[in-house]
Amino acid sequence: MTSPNDFENFQFKKNDTVSLRQFVYQEIREAIIKGHLEPGARLREVEISKQMNVSRGPIREAIRILEQEGLVISHPYRETVVVDLSEEEVIHLLVPTRRNFELFAAQKAVSVLTDDDFAYLDNIILNMQEASDQDDLDRLSDLDLKFHERIVEQCVSPAMFRIWNSISGKLHARFLIQGYSHSSLQTVVEEHREMLQLIRSGDKERIEQHLQTHIK
Repeated sequence: MTSPNDFENFQFKKNDTVSLRQFVYQEIREAIIKGHLEPGARLREVEISKQMNVSRGPIREAIRILEQEGLVISHPYRETVVVDLSEEEVIHLLVPTRRNFELFAAQKAVSVLTDDDFAYLDNIILNMQEASDQDDLDRLSDLDLKFHERIVEQCVSPAMFRIWNSISGKLHARFLIQGYSHSSLQTVVEEHREMLQLIRSGDKERIEQHLQTHIK
């Protein structure tokens, strides 16, 4: 990992495919979520511009979106830095908020999700099993996020989804840096498989019990 003050041990990639704004946004967000840029790290536009071989305009746009998501904070007349959250804030604010979002979405999903949604989620669980078998925490965490993202996005308004997305991004970073609080990665797969079965069954009471137990 880098120190909070430089890019000494981390290099952004150059873009060959997607739009500049999307590329810059995805690269910086991934670097934050996966811990390459630690809490407190400064995002120097000049350095990022050189590494990615892009102008500073798309970088500013990406930073603006990341700030809306709560992953970075820009101080007037000072550099932008990666946010630093205390464990107390995570436990008492982020986790309960995420739990309430996902409880609402999962119970609503009983009547909202389509066959295509279920096929998508089934495929994610298959890929999660593969990641677990390979002891790949990085990939499993990405798939975990995609699983919940599909359910929440389909079941809440776009405005609420943006709020959930900012929370889930911070928790995703925490998972990758600290590891899951489970006895094994296989446990994560089983929890998601059970969650999908409960949504299919329409048992809203058991959905609530499941989320109260497993989101922490």
